[in-house]
Amino acid sequence: MFGGSDIMTWVGLGAVVVAVVAILFALRLALREGAAGAGWKAKATELDRRLGGLDAIMGAYPGLILVWEETAEIADMGWGDPKVLGSPAALASILRFADRAASNSLAMRVLDGIADLNTISEAADSRPLRQYIQNLRTKGEPFSISIVLPEGNVIEADGRVAGRQVVLWLEDASIRGEDEKAAISRFENSRITSETDPIAFIEMMSRAPFPLWRMNGSGRINWVNDAYVEAVGASDVRDVAQNQIHLDQQASEDARTVLSEQKQRDGTRNIVLGGERRATNISLFPVNGGVAGIALDAEETVDLRERLNQHKSAHDKLLNSMDEAVVIFGADKIVQFDNAAFRKLFGLDEAWSRDKTTHSEWLDQMRERNLLPVHPDYRNWKAEELDFYTSWPSEVTPTLWSLPDGKTLRLVRMRDPQGGISLMFSDMTNKIEMEGRLGTLINVQRATLDKLSEGIAVFGTDGRLKIHNNAFARMWSLPEDDLKDSPRFSAIINLCLPLYHDRHFWDDLKARATDPNPEVRRQVEGEIRRSDDKMLTWLSKPLPDGATLIAWDDVTSARRAEAALIERAEALEEADRMKTEFVGHVSYQLRTPLTTISGYADFLQNGGAGEMNDKQSEYVFAIQSASEDLAKIIDDILDIAAIEANVLDLDLGDVDIYDLLSHALDYVATKAEDTKIAMELECPENIGMIRADGKRLKQVVYNLLSNALRFTKSGGLIQLGGERAPGGGVKIWVKDDGVGIPSNQQSQVFESFQSSRGGAGLGLALVQRFVERHGGWVELESDEGQGTHVTCYLPKEAASDAGHPELFEG
Repeated sequence: MFGGSDIMTWVGLGAVVVAVVAILFALRLALREGAAGAGWKAKATELDRRLGGLDAIMGAYPGLILVWEETAEIADMGWGDPKVLGSPAALASILRFADRAASNSLAMRVLDGIADLNTISEAADSRPLRQYIQNLRTKGEPFSISIVLPEGNVIEADGRVAGRQVVLWLEDASIRGEDEKAAISRFENSRITSETDPIAFIEMMSRAPFPLWRMNGSGRINWVNDAYVEAVGASDVRDVAQNQIHLDQQASEDARTVLSEQKQRDGTRNIVLGGERRATNISLFPVNGGVAGIALDAEETVDLRERLNQHKSAHDKLLNSMDEAVVIFGADKIVQFDNAAFRKLFGLDEAWSRDKTTHSEWLDQMRERNLLPVHPDYRNWKAEELDFYTSWPSEVTPTLWSLPDGKTLRLVRMRDPQGGISLMFSDMTNKIEMEGRLGTLINVQRATLDKLSEGIAVFGTDGRLKIHNNAFARMWSLPEDDLKDSPRFSAIINLCLPLYHDRHFWDDLKARATDPNPEVRRQVEGEIRRSDDKMLTWLSKPLPDGATLIAWDDVTSARRAEAALIERAEALEEADRMKTEFVGHVSYQLRTPLTTISGYADFLQNGGAGEMNDKQSEYVFAIQSASEDLAKIIDDILDIAAIEANVLDLDLGDVDIYDLLSHALDYVATKAEDTKIAMELECPENIGMIRADGKRLKQVVYNLLSNALRFTKSGGLIQLGGERAPGGGVKIWVKDDGVGIPSNQQSQVFESFQSSRGGAGLGLALVQRFVERHGGWVELESDEGQGTHVTCYLPKEAASDAGHPELFEG
């Protein structure tokens, strides 16, 4: 640092130099005009000698001197046009930190390079050199500071006003006493070394996977890493520096703000990096000599923030939809959230939580409105409530609040990891009233139990009898005196042993009433035969409150009647089997003569015995039709017999429902035309396929259509339809506007050999059997005189056990 006398000396020398230059300029003008004499020439020679001496003195000064002759009217970022004086060594020293691309002006390059480095001064508020120079030029404020260089050395800087001029002295303390040529050589070697052998920190930053950059005091980019080059789509580092390629315009503007305010600036926004638009967190912060920036991918952070906001919104929405009143206080005891039920319960408006009310203030407000339990020592009770923030017990049980208006609230306290407390209130007023009514209801039910014929006994978890009815005592011949005072299960067992001697049974039953193991206390039922030949069914059922209900029912008469019914059912089953065998045998025996009749009829019809006249042909055609009908009846009888014997297997395959229905409709269309009955198909062509027996489904559709044709008058309408059913199956229906079926006969139409209007009575019976064999079912709707609607529901895949067994073998 310069002393005060030295500074003034140098100010004087500067003024002398400027005056000498002015005098010489005037003398030379005079000489050119021939106005001066020999005396002036001598004085000019002397002044040149003295000026040369001053130049030598200036050149020997180990620093730089910047002189501004113009004045700055306002503070700005410009440097004006100062003159530069000083030694070459000092110039080489300070040019190490100059911005080489900033300007062609030497003074501007020097000032831009060091204007924003850290400084040290005796004043408490140390500022960059830039601000000191601005105040010197605009306000005349002198300064004396030390500029800290990146390598650890310092430059002494002094600024003063000399007349109408402003002077800045810059002296590098590291070159004092050093030979000029040696200093310049050292600086050049240092520059070459730093360029050819970068330190590890710079290498690490250059290879960082996120963009890093540095800007000098003038806002120009002077260093970037490889990730930055890739992010902005530049060819290399030189491309970024020459063209000053910023991440975006906002980054450039923020850098200027950081330079002027010397404060870090952070922000997250969507920018294009590497050709992809992503959320990016950009941090700019002042460093020694300028501004540094870091760009980090914030896509995941933004996504997590959005998810958190969505979760919080859903959480708030859920709490607002609850009937329970919820309020959440933060660790600072200020309300953070309250739902609509809470505001309604305590009569608060929506703006209440926005007033940042504390837990203590809320309790005081509720006390003033008589919405808190009445306590003789309110202050102590309130302190205990607030102590939960600092002393949270290991277990917090729910609390009941009895309010002055008669309400009873159940309070549950919960603590979050941040130290806040949530309160959940449930209005228990109605529940308590209902519990009172329940007690009354229990008494009524107790009286009702006494009217039951079943014996009821309820044992508590301690194995004592809690409730019993009269039927229980009467069923086991138990005196009422022995059932008083809640006797233990073991005592009741001793009273029941004479009628049922199995001690193991009673021990198991007792365990179901007293053992807390849920596997043991599951519902179990059974049946016993007592020594008096009475048969009782029993049921052991655990109750929600931990008690166990044991019910007894005397089924002696029912079992005797059941045995009789079983004998009758077996007899009927045997008769049905014999009927099935008989039908199958007769049907088989009918095929031989029927085949003979059909064969001779075909022979005659085809002219095998000579040409027949029309009358004869008509008779033969009638024989053929009767033979076909009889053959179909025999086939239907055999199918019924096979189904009832459970020996009919389905030939499963993929069946296109639309093709099935359209072909079936074409098959019966001729008969419909003969009877002048209209037929319609209502089925989408893309209805799809199901896994079924196509042959049997054709029989189902043919039988339904034939049945509809038989009972539909001329000029009527028959509709055949199909559509998808829930679960992937299909619905097939046939609807006619024929004579319909009387309601008293509808329950019999699906039974074999049942027909209300003639026929074998097998058509609808086979329909139901085939559909049920596929795992479906049939529904019938009919009104007499208005028509019949039969619907068949078929699954997407027929039951596997309905097909041929070999289809399902491994």
